[in-house]
Parts: sequence; C-alpha cells; structure tokens
Amino acid sequence: MAVDLDVLRNATEELLCSRGVLDVDTYGWLNENDEDPEFIGYAMWARNPPYEHDFNGWQNHTPPGRAPTEAEQRLMELGHDFFGLMKTARHFIGHTLLHQPALPSLDIEPTGFDFNWFGALVALTVAGDRLRDFIIVTMRKANKQCKRDNVCDRLRESGLGNEAHALKEGFEAIDKVTKARNEVVHELATLPAHVERLLIASEREASDEHRGHAPGNRETPYEDVIRKDEELSDVEARANLLCDCYVNLIKMGDSSFRIENALRQRQQS
Repeated sequence: MAVDLDVLRNATEELLCSRGVLDVDTYGWLNENDEDPEFIGYAMWARNPPYEHDFNGWQNHTPPGRAPTEAEQRLMELGHDFFGLMKTARHFIGHTLLHQPALPSLDIEPTGFDFNWFGALVALTVAGDRLRDFIIVTMRKANKQCKRDNVCDRLRESGLGNEAHALKEGFEAIDKVTKARNEVVHELATLPAHVERLLIASEREASDEHRGHAPGNRETPYEDVIRKDEELSDVEARANLLCDCYVNLIKMGDSSFRIENALRQRQQS
C-alpha cells in the first residue's frame, strides 16, 4: 500500500515548528546573504571552519597546501557529527509528537511514541557528547587544559563569559536527557517492565504482611498499578524533555562554534 510521505513530512514539520524545534541548518542566517547575530556561531562554522578543504587542489589534481592537524581533523569530524545527530534527533522528535495524540490511556504495550522517544533520547545524548568533546578539543588546541567540570571556568578566564553561560545551560540539558537515557538503558526500558516491577513489589508487600493476594482479590486495581508510574504516564513531560534539550543543544552548538572561532583567531593573531 502506497503511503503519502509528503503528508507525513508536512505533519511532523508542523508539529516540530510549533514547538520551536527547527532544522539545525536554518540557524546562523537571516536570509541567503545576511548572518543572524543571535546564532552567528553557525555562520562562523559555515564560512570559516576549523579546517578549510583545498577544493581547488582536488579539481586541479594537485596536492593540498597543507594537511590538517589531528586537532583540526577531530574538530571537523565532531562538528559534522553534531549536525547529523541533530537531524536524526529532530526526525525522531517529530515522530514522537506525531504519535502523542494517539496514545491509548491504559495500554502497557510499547507504542510508536515510545519507540521514537527512545530514538530521540539516544540521538540527543550522543549529539551532546559530540559538543562536549568539541569544546574540550578546542580548549586543548588553545593550550588551555580542561575537562568538562572546569571548562566554563576556563572560558570565563579567557573573557568568554557569555559563551560559558550558554555552555553551562547546554551541559545541564545534556545531564537531564542523559539521566533519562541511563534509566532506560541501565534500569528498565519499557512500560511493561515497570508495571511488572510494581506488580511484584505489590505482591511481595502482601506476602510479607501475610495477606492473601489472589488475582481475583487484589486491593489495588491493575489500572491503578499502571498509574503509579507517573513519570512514564506523563507523556507531555517526556515530549517536552526532548524539545527543550534540542533547543538547548542548538544554543550550545552556537556557543561552541563561537568559542572555537574566537580562540583560533587569537592564536593566529
């Protein structure tokens, strides 16, 4: 059966835009020629990246003027990976929002919402990891040894206080989705497993208190057991977690590219 993919794309695009989850490629420019000062970092990345490829050399079959350093190569890889992962995250966020209105009220089977929410969660955390590594490589390239815990302090010492503030907010957003990811990766990933845990806990409590707990004589209805898992049932909070993290990572990406550009210009001057 043929599916009209344009209808699907338009529906997800409308939902994403309504939440402020815009394509990462749209940032940095007011139009085709004018840079957006609010997200100038993306324009810096496009016009003056950490390493410029020698495309003339490729066309003329001549060796490049120079080879990139290991740090430059790593920065280019991390930056492009960030863009790809943000596009991946946006795809999954869009389909998460698409499935949200159709969620059944008391169905414990995994749904399209759950599948896409998990995919978005993983993509966002990995995108955050790429930005973290991008900043650390940038600082070390500028002879400013640091780790994530002190990178903001190092930036303030370098006169990049605004960028440090935006970076701190980005790290906080990453921590939230990382916590959610760790819970589903290292704890229990699906609602049926959480319900099973709650049912077993209820039966163990009844057993410990020497009370009968036959299936037909339970004091707590099955539906109430499901409702106890408030974190999983609050689908709007889960959707907001993804959208908020995406927007914060966009801001963090802007700051990361600004920082790299500023420190590189200082080294070259």
